[in-house]
Amino acid sequence: MKKLHSLLLGATLAALTSCAGQVYHVDAGAMFVKASGHISLQNSTNGLALFQNKNDFDNHLGVDDIEPSPYLRLQADQDRHRVRLHGLGIDNKGSGTLADNGSPPNSNGFGDIPGGSQVTTSLRFFAAGLTYAYEVARDENYRFAVGAALNFYALDVAARSLTTRESVQTSVLVPMPYVEVEGFLGPVTAGVNAGAMSADLGDANGRYVDAEGYLRWQAVDDFDVMVGYRYLVMDAAGNASGRDFDADLYLQGFFVGGGVRF
Repeated sequence: MKKLHSLLLGATLAALTSCAGQVYHVDAGAMFVKASGHISLQNSTNGLALFQNKNDFDNHLGVDDIEPSPYLRLQADQDRHRVRLHGLGIDNKGSGTLADNGSPPNSNGFGDIPGGSQVTTSLRFFAAGLTYAYEVARDENYRFAVGAALNFYALDVAARSLTTRESVQTSVLVPMPYVEVEGFLGPVTAGVNAGAMSADLGDANGRYVDAEGYLRWQAVDDFDVMVGYRYLVMDAAGNASGRDFDADLYLQGFFVGGGVRF
């Protein structure tokens, strides 16, 4: 995972510094993230039907609280080209009671932890994305651009009972087509961007969606205020650390921040 972090950071710094005469935005703030969906983990004897052994992040694992996360965006524009890096991370802890699906072999709630067990839980998630967009149409009222995104997602879900600890740790680097649309009204910019991909990547075969909408107010020449909403889907099934898993994770929430342009 550290190698992937270094690769993504290095590619971003090279892209952001490769051209002279660029306009840069640096925005920082907070995103208020809520997790939903479910996850399944195979037991050590491979005796579970994963689709029958789902634990909801809210009802069973108790990690659905709205979690504040630092939110960072770095953006460089030159002529028709735009490069952007953005990232967020959450570390949510909770407790719950695992799903109980009846008699064996379908009574295990999460790996080797039996269904109905009380557990303490954690959900850690990190996302970083590097996007490139080429402006194909623009006038004084709007901008439309298409390009590609390279997003890195890392998921770590753990549950501990009185006797057993089980976890799912998986990470994936996802290339995806990408689109941006912006509208301009005086000092206010309204924007939407999105990327999506369905592919067998890394530990799992999955469906990935990463989208956001935002309003940016240019308060003065070199300072802006931004609010927005981000929606992220990681719907993946595969094998991580020798265990089959099936995770349907939905992260969404509002973000707010401010930044400088230079």
